[in-house]
Amino acid sequence: VDYEKVYCADLMTSQDIFDMRGVDRDRGCVVILRPDQYVAHILPLDAHAELAAFFAGVLLPGDQARTPA
Repeated sequence: VDYEKVYCADLMTSQDIFDMRGVDRDRGCVVILRPDQYVAHILPLDAHAELAAFFAGVLLPGDQARTPA
């Protein structure tokens, strides 16, 4: 596995990751990765509500977060 090409098109196999994932080359995107490197979500940079909704399903609000003992 060539991890150096994670952010670029694979020109040797003619598979363009931007086209495959529907990412606008000029505008970019936000990629949400889980700790195991699974791509959990791909969003446009201006998708603030969708990003907040995604994390609302897995994170506690700041007033409910526990402090370490």
